[in-house]
Amino acid sequence: MYNISFRKIMVFCITIIFITSISTPIINSQNSSFNSYNISKINLGTTLFVGGSGSGNYSTIQSAIDNAYNEDIIFVYSGIYNEIITIDKKIKLQGENRNKTIIDGIYNDKVVNIQSDNVIFTEFTVKNSGGFKGNTAILIQSDNNTISNCIVYRTRTGITINNSYNTKISNCLLHTNGEGVRGKKSFYIKIENSEFCNNGIGVDLYKSQNIVFEDVYAHENGIVFFINKSSNIQINHCASCDNNDNGRGISFYNSYNIKIENSNAIHSGVGFKIVNSTNISFDRCSLAYNTHYTFWIHDNSDNIDIKNCQIINNFRHGIHITDSSCSVTNSSLYNNSIDSVLPKNSNVSAENNYWGSKLGPVFSKGFRLADALSRDFGKIKFTPWKTNEYEDAGTDWSVEETFEKTIINGYGDSQIILSGNDIDSDGLPDWWEEEFDYKETVWDDHTNLDPDGDALNNFEECYAYSWGADPYQKDIFIEFDHIKSNHPDTSNVLPQEYIEQMQESFAEHDIVLHVDQGELEGGEEIPYVTNFNFGELVDFYWDYFLHNDLNNPRKNIFHYGLICDQGPGNGFAFVGWAHLNSFCISADVISGTHPIFERGWLITCGSMHETGHTLGLLPDDFGGNDNHAAIKPKYTDFWYYRNYKSCMNYRYVYSILDYSDGDNGEVDYNDWGEIEFDFFKNTHFEWPKN
Repeated sequence: MYNISFRKIMVFCITIIFITSISTPIINSQNSSFNSYNISKINLGTTLFVGGSGSGNYSTIQSAIDNAYNEDIIFVYSGIYNEIITIDKKIKLQGENRNKTIIDGIYNDKVVNIQSDNVIFTEFTVKNSGGFKGNTAILIQSDNNTISNCIVYRTRTGITINNSYNTKISNCLLHTNGEGVRGKKSFYIKIENSEFCNNGIGVDLYKSQNIVFEDVYAHENGIVFFINKSSNIQINHCASCDNNDNGRGISFYNSYNIKIENSNAIHSGVGFKIVNSTNISFDRCSLAYNTHYTFWIHDNSDNIDIKNCQIINNFRHGIHITDSSCSVTNSSLYNNSIDSVLPKNSNVSAENNYWGSKLGPVFSKGFRLADALSRDFGKIKFTPWKTNEYEDAGTDWSVEETFEKTIINGYGDSQIILSGNDIDSDGLPDWWEEEFDYKETVWDDHTNLDPDGDALNNFEECYAYSWGADPYQKDIFIEFDHIKSNHPDTSNVLPQEYIEQMQESFAEHDIVLHVDQGELEGGEEIPYVTNFNFGELVDFYWDYFLHNDLNNPRKNIFHYGLICDQGPGNGFAFVGWAHLNSFCISADVISGTHPIFERGWLITCGSMHETGHTLGLLPDDFGGNDNHAAIKPKYTDFWYYRNYKSCMNYRYVYSILDYSDGDNGEVDYNDWGEIEFDFFKNTHFEWPKN
């Protein structure tokens, strides 16, 4: 009897040791780039219950955590839990259903704070963090944690991973966040089977290593992944589609040792942007319908290897490379509107590719002879080429058949609270209803009333009444903030005379343009800063436009412009939170490239152009919109799109402060007729167009 019991105990102990050993990460220092680790463990604890109707169930999640022990499971029944929680024990916290088990942080700085190692957090919605920098829905500052089957939205940052090791994010939806995931100085992060949409930045990584993205779907983001000073990154079977037409897609800055395999980059501003980065390989990727560049490579990037890829049907450029080097082999490159490869002061090895013609790249826009004659045209070796298309180039799967897109409209705000007597309790004060011919004794659905079709409902029209809003007159509002210039006697403010010219252009089409440079409770001067990056640009948006308030009504009323000496680009529209309602103009840069024009004029014209993007005028609508080849007479596009007399045409952007009405002859486009008033708060980048 004693021997049998002893043997049972020994078998049990050996089993525990064995299972524990196989679930513990093993670091291979020789080849640790893309190892993935299981975060499984044996649970020997009890289950505690939160919510529901059971006797003894806890009423709050935190009280259950406080009374739990390591290895316990806490099961949370469906409901809304208005609390912030700290997880300081090795537990599994499980919701009943992620759509119905909701933790509302009610705008606190941290909603879920994971301090312990080996935590599993699953089946929750987490929303409403605070709006200040560093505020987050889920904060991880420990090791070996899993976030799975969760929805995270309406936050400054969805999930923050700081100085952590071995974090797994699986089957999650992150939307309507300034940043979906931010990782800083962390190691071994795996993000899988997850969707990122309507975020300023989907994933923002800084000084992190050993990162795996697998089966990730990203759409309607400002920037998909912004990866800076990081290394050992793998992107496999992912889709970056329908993101900001002015955005940078998946971006690598100052990073190295990166592999992208069997992934789709379709219909974004840029497929991949590579800056001062090295040792990056692309294998079996498909890039199509991108509006500016498929690959945008510059600033001394090298060892960029593109093979077995399909780079076709893009709206402007294929590979645009400056002061760098790359190789592209065994790939198909054709039907790219301007060119397939443009090397500037760069070396490109482009052998054994199919260029869309048996005659090779010279006769199929592989590159343009007009460019090849330029001084800065680099070296490209393109012989031999293939005379038939590669059947196996590109991905072996379809985005539409693999992922289902989540559609996000608005920001999920609470209704605006307006002061004043309201006899019918419909939310709008009696004085406003009386002034605009509504009966103050009859309840009206003002949330869904927009009589003038300008995308401002009656709550928003009433809120903006003191600024000139009229429910029967189309209104567009723009707030301009400016960063103080570093140059003496130089301003980044739009001159009033040019603002009036903008307003006249809109007035001709029965639209009232309201510009706020301090007159409408916005329009601030920001202390001088220069050469800031995209993450810092998002910070400006939150700090100076939203004023760190997720419920700030101005984001649904105003477009937002930031004027600076030098920002992350010349001029571009960007997503600060969830929709394309903003733009940034670098006044020093455009003044340097167009010295014959006055600075104030350049700022105003650039603002008119970028405002067009926030009104839904996009490069995929018309070939003359945002077309670099339409600028110079050496290109046929210059002549082909000459009748497109619009500031959306780069040829006229600084000479015409107006959009086109389509009446200028052949190959023109009616910008005014295609304006989408609600695009700035219900952004969509689908292709093909609905």
